[in-house]
This record gives sequence, structure tokens and C-alpha cells, in this order.
Amino acid sequence: MRPDAVGDSRMGALAQPIVLSVIVVNYNGGDRFVRCIASIFEHLPEAAVQVIISDNASVDGSAERAAALHPEVELLRNESNLGLCRAFNRGLRRAQGEYVLSLDNDTRVLTGALDRLIRYLDTNQQAGAAGGRLLNPDMTLQRTARGQPSAWNGLFGRRSFLTRLFPGNPFTKRYLMVEHTDANQPFEVDWSSLAALIVRRNVLNSIDGLDEDYFVYWSDADLCARIRRRGWKIYSVPTAQIVHDESLAGRKGRQSTKMVVDFHKGAYRHYVRNQLRGIWRFPLMLVAFAGLSLRAACIIGYGYGAQWVRQWRTEPR
Repeated sequence: MRPDAVGDSRMGALAQPIVLSVIVVNYNGGDRFVRCIASIFEHLPEAAVQVIISDNASVDGSAERAAALHPEVELLRNESNLGLCRAFNRGLRRAQGEYVLSLDNDTRVLTGALDRLIRYLDTNQQAGAAGGRLLNPDMTLQRTARGQPSAWNGLFGRRSFLTRLFPGNPFTKRYLMVEHTDANQPFEVDWSSLAALIVRRNVLNSIDGLDEDYFVYWSDADLCARIRRRGWKIYSVPTAQIVHDESLAGRKGRQSTKMVVDFHKGAYRHYVRNQLRGIWRFPLMLVAFAGLSLRAACIIGYGYGAQWVRQWRTEPR
């Protein structure tokens, strides 16, 4: 397969400059990843598109399967699991479109989503980036368009125990922007998930893409914070709907220690770099480090404890 292969006229034919570059980072995505790539081609926008797969040394053959089914894609083979940010930036260096869309490998594009994201940036020059509306497989809202994160999100985050126990609390409602639950018109947000985020390529290049100090988690919050500091705005486009399986298969059991640690390291890095200012910076850094470390330890300990209890209950007596 040639890296610059083209097929459909909307996939970068000579008569049309590429408008949208779609970058999908893959790591053993299996059937869900193959469906993700298929959904892009099933719902191509009117504009010319370039699809880039940045594969993190997958061993399940998913990248090869997707490339064989869609030879128009550009397949970048990374020698190891570089994480989301480094792999995305490799794809960004190959991107030719005016706009760049980051898609998770477990998403499925729905009808008209790509056209609506492109159209929104075309017609709103103050928008540096725009997120699609992410839906669970049962078509319920994932609430990934969010307000400014704060220390309270350690207790009242999107999936925290207290949020499940008290879903109507003001901290969660403000952070998850629940007033826009039924919105049909675009609205401004502080940050939106990289699972489906379109960004102007010149904006991405001006800030050197994703910050590679992050592995996966909180890189999107950091990206949006840096975009906003450049004077651009971030929006959510509710009519651009994309299904996000969100690694549901991997969350049926205990979360891996690596995932938990990466999440909390990312949260600390984002908090320190993008939110702490003034004379209280250093003591608040210590408080944040202690609090996030304790939270991570509790989650990891609970996971191992719950796993032990399940095994004990299933052992023959």
C-alpha cells in the first residue's frame, strides 16, 4: 500500500485540495477500530478528506485489516506504543488538510457529522476547535463537552462515586454543562474530548500539536487550554453525532494500574500548568499531588480488593 494512495474524489483527488485530515491513533483496536475506519468512508463529507492511521505497534492485525479494506488510508507504523500524543503528532506531521479531526479508534461516525464539523469552522472564524456530540452505544449522551476543571472534580468528576450518588450536585452540573443537555445549536465550552475534536491545522501547528508530556489522559484538556490562551474559542456541535464505545470492553473488570496512574498524572500536570498562578502556587501543588496520589491509591486498592473478593466467592468450598 502506498502511503499517499488516493481513491474516491473526496479522498484527496488532484482536482481538490484536502480540506479535512482525519487522524486515528490505534492500539489493538480490533473490530471496533475496523468499524471506526469503515464509518468514515461510509459517511464521507463533501470536501476532500485524508485519513491517517497512526498505529502503536498493534499485534492484533487491526491496522492491516483496516488498510486492506480501505487502501486510501495512510498507515503509519510506530515501533512501539507511543501513547496518544506522540502518535497523534506523527500523524499531524503528515496532515495536509485545512482542518484536522482527532478520532478515537472506538468511535463510529454518524451521517452528516463530518460535514457539520467542517461547516461550523468554515462559518465561525473565532472557533479554533469544535467537538462532536459523543454518544454511548445505546445513544445516550456521554457529556464530554465540559467546563473548566477544578479541584472539586477529584470528588465530583464525570464517573466519580459521589457524582453517581449525587448526580444533581452543583459541581458536576457546572463541570458537565448539563444546561446544554438538549441543545441543538453549538455552544461554547472550556474543553471537549479528543475522541472527536476538529481543530484548525494552523492552530495545531502554532502550539506544536499535543503536549507529549501527556501519554493519554488530560491531553485534550491541556490542548484546549493552550488553544484558548491563543485567543481562539472552543465549541460543541450537538448535531455532529459520533458513537463512542469508550473502551467499554476494557472496563468490565478492574481498571489497569497503568491507566489509573496515567489519569492522575495527567490531572496533576494539567492543574499545575494551566490553572495554578500566584503566591499560592507551590503549596497548592503539594496539596494537589497528595490528594491525587491518595485518590489513585484508593482506586487501585479498591480494584484489587474487589477482584480478590470475586475470586474468593467463585472458588470451590
